[in-house]
Amino acid sequence: MKISLKKKDIDSNKELRTLSIRINSTKLNKKILSLVYSYRHFENILLILIKQNYDLYTQGQDSSNDFQYLTNKQTLRNALLDYKAKNPKDSDYLNEKYKNSQLWQSLKETAKTIKQHNFVYIIDKVKSNYKTYFTNMQMWHKNPSLFTGMPKPPRPKKLSKLTNYAVDIDRYTALSFAKLEKKNLIGVNLSNKMFYIKCSVNQVKKLTDLDKLYSAKIVYDSGLLYLNISYLKKTTDFIPLTVKESGIDIGINNLAAVFVNDMYCTPFVKTFFMP
Repeated sequence: MKISLKKKDIDSNKELRTLSIRINSTKLNKKILSLVYSYRHFENILLILIKQNYDLYTQGQDSSNDFQYLTNKQTLRNALLDYKAKNPKDSDYLNEKYKNSQLWQSLKETAKTIKQHNFVYIIDKVKSNYKTYFTNMQMWHKNPSLFTGMPKPPRPKKLSKLTNYAVDIDRYTALSFAKLEKKNLIGVNLSNKMFYIKCSVNQVKKLTDLDKLYSAKIVYDSGLLYLNISYLKKTTDFIPLTVKESGIDIGINNLAAVFVNDMYCTPFVKTFFMP
């Protein structure tokens, strides 16, 4: 079964669908939810760190705006996990500058408890949200009437009030279908160990029949946990409705005469008489 897909593969003959698998095991729910909180905690710390640096920079108390480093997934991953990269200049810069920062140390510790191939999606999301904020700020300065108030930067959320959150899963390294057909199990890796989610017979059939996997994520929604798998499905060809032509001739003695040209039957004329 092929599981690779690029956005360019999506064409007019295919549509994106999502299969949602609810995780019912109480024991498994506790483990997964604990890891979901770790991912949200990682995002919270990164948001705070970026805002602190940006505020100090705009106030003239920090000579460098580190947004480009703190939102570069390769640089940040190398710095957090102490990887020896070919060009370590940027990651060494982060480690040296923030070595006495409690936030930075907490970010490094959290990064080691979650899978690196997954947390890079959080970095991308934070970067995208901040770019939207910067764009909105530019628009607000030009025309404040377009907004109900000054745009605000992305904010961290208290874990105790977390009711909705999604963790993107790397489909190449953190998702496994090896036990799908024989045991009805899908493997998911959120940290350093694979755990398995039970699927129904119908769900197994859908997953074994698909040939293009688009994305996967663990979704926490109001106390419930789901594994959402998005895939491409070929659409059926559209068959247009049959076109029929008709004409109305207003009569003198009769009310009207209607002519219908139907390709599937002999054309006919219907005459409507005056009462």
